[in-house]
Amino acid sequence: MARCFLCGTQMTPRFETRDHARPHESTTYSLAWCSDCAYGTLAGAFTPNEVASFYPADYYTHAAEDAAAEGAGNWIDRLRVHLAWRTDKSINFVPGEVPRSKMVPTLCDVGCGSGLAMSEFKRAGYEVAGIDPDAAALALAAKVGEVFEGTAEALPEALAERRFDAVVLSHSLEHCIDPARALGNVKRLVARGGTAIIEVPNNAAVGFEMYGPGWFFADIPRHLQFFTERSLRKSLGQAGMRVTRVIYTGYTRQFMPAWLRNESRIRHDIGMKGGGGAWRLLARTAFARAEEKYDSIRVHATHEDSE
Repeated sequence: MARCFLCGTQMTPRFETRDHARPHESTTYSLAWCSDCAYGTLAGAFTPNEVASFYPADYYTHAAEDAAAEGAGNWIDRLRVHLAWRTDKSINFVPGEVPRSKMVPTLCDVGCGSGLAMSEFKRAGYEVAGIDPDAAALALAAKVGEVFEGTAEALPEALAERRFDAVVLSHSLEHCIDPARALGNVKRLVARGGTAIIEVPNNAAVGFEMYGPGWFFADIPRHLQFFTERSLRKSLGQAGMRVTRVIYTGYTRQFMPAWLRNESRIRHDIGMKGGGGAWRLLARTAFARAEEKYDSIRVHATHEDSE
C-alpha cells in the first residue's frame, strides 16, 4: 500500500473499484487513505502513458448533459432542487474574486482545456496564457490567448522564466501523478504578490462518504489524488505557499436530474448495488458544515513569505 506524500506514513485501503468509463476493463483500482492528513491516492506506480490510456475519446463529453438546460424534471425533482438551492451558498469562480494590483494583470491557466476561463479573464482585462496536454483543446484555446503544450508536472520550457499575477489550476491537481511536483511548478509560475487559485473535488463531502467510487467526482482512475481542505492546505504549505482564502462550492448540482442519472449509471457500470439516496443526502447536508456539504473546494495561495 502507498505511503502518504505529506506525512510519510503507511496509508490504509479505503475501497476498491473498477473504471466506470471502461466497464469492460477488469482492472481493479484501490484507493489508499491517510486519516491523519485526510488525503487519498490511488495505490500503484502509474506512468504518464498509462494515465493517458484512462481517458476515453469522449471523456470531456460523457457527462456533458447541461443540468441547467435539460428541463426541471418532475415535481419531486423540482422540489428537491429548490430545497437544495435555498441552502446553497456556493461561490462560483469569477475573475473579480482574484486580487489585482495592475491595470493589465497576467493569468496562466494550467489545464486550460478549450480556454473558457481564459476567455473570462481576458474580458476582465487580463493578458492570458494557457497550458494543456491536449492538442485539440489547445487549438480552441489559441483563439483566446497564448497556449503551450504541457502539464502542471511538466511545464513548457517557454514559460521557464515567465511569472504571472494569477495562476489557475482548476480540477487538474487531482489528475496529477506527482502532486508535490505540480504544486512546486505552480509556485514557480506565480509572481511575488501574485495568487494561485486551485480548485479540486472536496473528498470530505458527505456525498463521497455515502457513495465512495459511485460519487460523480470520484472518477477513478482519472482522478489519482483525493484532497480535503486539510490535505490541500498541508500540500501547499510543503510547496512553500500560504493559503489566504478557502471557498467551498458545488451543492445544488448534486441534486440535479442529469447529475443523479450520471451517478446512477456510474454505480451500475462498476457493479455497485444500492445508490439513490438523493433525499437522504439532502437531509444530511442541507444545514451541514461547508466541508461536509459542497462537492468542491477552492483555495487562494501565495508565496509563503509574501505579505
